Amino acid sequence: MAGSIVGDYEAMKTARKKVLVADCHEDVLIVLEKILEDAGFNTTTAWTAKDALRLVDSQTFDLVLVNEYLPDAECEDLLKALRKRGAQMPCIVMQPSAPEITDFTSLLALGAREVVCKYAFRQIVEVVSKCLACDQKAALAA
Repeated sequence: MAGSIVGDYEAMKTARKKVLVADCHEDVLIVLEKILEDAGFNTTTAWTAKDALRLVDSQTFDLVLVNEYLPDAECEDLLKALRKRGAQMPCIVMQPSAPEITDFTSLLALGAREVVCKYAFRQIVEVVSKCLACDQKAALAA
């Protein structure tokens, strides 16, 4: 019996967090998928808000990384739809350059944890790692 508890604990420790990346630029998706996978995350990609919502409805994700604009919606629309569905995972919004928006109040109110430049790949990995580590510590404390 004790062996199964230890085995379950080890499985939880090594479970890879699942990240959904929504962006309409193939080159960005390819790079983000590669660097996040290399950092130890499982990634799933989506081109549109509709695809992202379909994936969230069918799978569990630990974090959503979304571009500011998608072909069929702005990130605010996707964040609102996620909250309406009761999704609790943290979201990170990506912008084409160093954060252009200076007032993040509306994004934060919709569940965004950070706003980052989508080409600052190292920073994205750091922010994702930090965000998921915080969530893991909060879950362990509960």
